[in-house]
Amino acid sequence: MKSWKQNPSEKKTQNQLENKVEKETKENQFNRAETIFLNSISHDIRTPLNVIIGYTALASAHVNEAQEVKKYLSKIETASNHLLLLINDVLDMSHIESGTLKLEHAPVYLPDVLENLKAIIQTDSSAKQLKFCADTKNMVHKNVITDKLRLNQVLLNILENAVKYTRPGGKICFQIQELKGQEPGFAKYEFRVKDTGIGMSEEFIAHIFESFSREQTSTVSGIEGIGLGMAIVKKIVDRMDGTIAVKSRQGKGTEVTVILPFKVSGQPNEWEANTRKKIVQIQRFSEDKNFENLFKGKKILLTEDNELNREIAVELLKEEGFILDTAEDGTIAVEKMRTAKPGQYDLILMDIQMPIMDGYEATRQIRKLENPETANIPIVAITANAFEEDRQKALEAGMNEHVSKPIDMERLLEIMKKVLK
Repeated sequence: MKSWKQNPSEKKTQNQLENKVEKETKENQFNRAETIFLNSISHDIRTPLNVIIGYTALASAHVNEAQEVKKYLSKIETASNHLLLLINDVLDMSHIESGTLKLEHAPVYLPDVLENLKAIIQTDSSAKQLKFCADTKNMVHKNVITDKLRLNQVLLNILENAVKYTRPGGKICFQIQELKGQEPGFAKYEFRVKDTGIGMSEEFIAHIFESFSREQTSTVSGIEGIGLGMAIVKKIVDRMDGTIAVKSRQGKGTEVTVILPFKVSGQPNEWEANTRKKIVQIQRFSEDKNFENLFKGKKILLTEDNELNREIAVELLKEEGFILDTAEDGTIAVEKMRTAKPGQYDLILMDIQMPIMDGYEATRQIRKLENPETANIPIVAITANAFEEDRQKALEAGMNEHVSKPIDMERLLEIMKKVLK
């Protein structure tokens, strides 16, 4: 009996068909994922936008009623912040998915991380009459090398979820514990957040790290959220070579445990730590005392091509005591600096994406000016380009600092205080 053999041309055709089917399957999966993403994001963007548009109309209709307008503006601000968080989460997820997320390792003093998180969460928990406790256990190595920004992002997201999903009168506990490292010079740290909140079903826990995943009980109860936070947390923890585990019971509460390995840094003794704390306290007192007089009469050249953005920035900065001059693009800014008299400007706020000449090139041109006083003027980027590589690009062009839009005035003023010293 002859064995059947597939001839080469038939085999080639079969392989082509299999490749075609595989390609079409992947395309269909991508299209379904894209549809789910667009539907979810459309809903979550429209909700705060509806609030902003609606309360803006109400404020316009009651313009002579100060208390009503104040109430409407407060709701507009809340919705705007929610919209900004949504956009930031989408950008973070895009960054992570594309593989461009970079960790910036630097020395970190873990008790500072704990204190900063406590300060933020205690304010939020007090507003909901929640009991909040935070402590450390077996922490031998307090100085480590890690990405402080991403560590804060992970822990703050988990803690804010605990506050969000715990009813008034409940309790939240946050604990940092040092574990034994697997190799010399390294240690593992366990970050545990436990709450007495509404909890989650076993079915939902299996999907908690998926994008746009939300428990039905949270959507029905009106708790805001877009379902990206824990997906981002999981991807960052993975990127940091850590693990995350979730235990929960509906109606009883949730416990989230993150374990991260850090390289151990030099540890200061108790005297050094206390001395540093006292110095920081003195510095803060001194800065706060002079803060209100620091900006009065300081002259800024604001370079911004968008008229509305320019108008908003001018009004906000005038409120702080600054004197403003403006430029609509980079070429105008360079020319104004080239012809500026000594002391005419103290600082430049520079947009990045502008017609004719962008902010990067304008900065490079200003740094090449003959007058050293003019060439070395502090320049702060004010831009919608919000990623770490955008900040690095701004610094490489010669800028002193980078602030992303929409402008957080508190952060901007802190940066201006730093560069104007």
